[in-house]
Amino acid sequence: MRRDSFFGRRGARSVVDRLIPIIIALALVSSGFGGGRAGAQQSGAKTATAKRPLNHQDYDAWRSIQGQQLSRDGKYLAYSLIPQDGDGEVVVRDLASGREWRHGRGWRRPVAPPSDPEAAQQAFQSGGRVTRPEFTADSRFLLFTIEPDKADVQKAIKDKKRPEEMPKNALGIMDLSNGAVSRIDRVKSFQAPDDKGGWIAYQLEAKVEPRKAEEKPAEKPGDAIDSEDQGPRGAQASSRTPRKEYGTDLLLRDMATGAERTFSDALDYSFSKDARTLLFTVSSKKEENNGLFAVTPGDAAAPVGLLTGKGKYTRLTWDEKQTQIAFLSDRDDAESKQPKYKVYHWDRKSSSAKEVASPETKGVRSGYVISERGGLGFSRDGGELYLGLAPAPDPEKDPDDAAPA
Repeated sequence: MRRDSFFGRRGARSVVDRLIPIIIALALVSSGFGGGRAGAQQSGAKTATAKRPLNHQDYDAWRSIQGQQLSRDGKYLAYSLIPQDGDGEVVVRDLASGREWRHGRGWRRPVAPPSDPEAAQQAFQSGGRVTRPEFTADSRFLLFTIEPDKADVQKAIKDKKRPEEMPKNALGIMDLSNGAVSRIDRVKSFQAPDDKGGWIAYQLEAKVEPRKAEEKPAEKPGDAIDSEDQGPRGAQASSRTPRKEYGTDLLLRDMATGAERTFSDALDYSFSKDARTLLFTVSSKKEENNGLFAVTPGDAAAPVGLLTGKGKYTRLTWDEKQTQIAFLSDRDDAESKQPKYKVYHWDRKSSSAKEVASPETKGVRSGYVISERGGLGFSRDGGELYLGLAPAPDPEKDPDDAAPA
């Protein structure tokens, strides 16, 4: 018994001796891990204190993808990258190689949407057209609007520039073979044929008339509103007839050569999908030059007048197959204070347009006129034409008759 107990005590002592360094080692390792956790907690605390709340400048820098488009051949993706408030850019990516090209597209001013749902939808669609890049039908070029940079707009406001002197949009034309961009300044709008490449049309802003020496700087927006509300001067301004709108230069561009042809005083225009016909209306200060004209791209012949003479020509409307158009004009009543519109029709095989409806046409309700803002469109097969009517406006009163005795 004693021998067993001796060896038991000796064995226990031996085990304890062996455990002591192991326990010490474990203690050191444990202290090391604890120190690591403490260090991590201290580092995390420092990181937490370095963070700050988001502010409006952070929100303004957030960017969204808008107007994404695929080229017709499926090789390219294009979209606009628009910050909440700041200058954006257009991005084009070659989907096969991953190569990207970027180009500035200017400042899209943030505007609160109108309270009216219909007006808000129209504003959204209008903004979408401006931010959406457009591939040509042959997938060789990308067309996009370049709006003025924020700094340039703010400087012009500070300098009290007139509306016509404010920075205007430009047209960007990117060559998809190398990413090179050609810029055309002061472009109001542009169109490219839907089904065939090779041509584009674009309309310029009106030329800026030099400011007269005695002319005062532009009024603040609030000043113009106040002057309308006070005294007889405001009453006279509100009774004036709508200001006549005149056309500007319209250019037809050959994308292969860069050659261009200019048509003056164009107010509205429409490119056929097959790129064989460019239609445009003319509103000139020389009213006898007004009319609707047709041009064949690549043909140097003078524009063909489909209907000409004093008056307004508007609402160019193609049928689905684009073999014919309908439009409105007040040519025959242009001298009246309240001219009445007629509907005209042009077949692409014909050399001129013909009248098809007027307020005197059988079936038009008595006391109604053809509405400039009403519907105008063809049936799907092109065999019928639908138009909008509206009650005839009340005759304008003579200001002398309305004056108190």
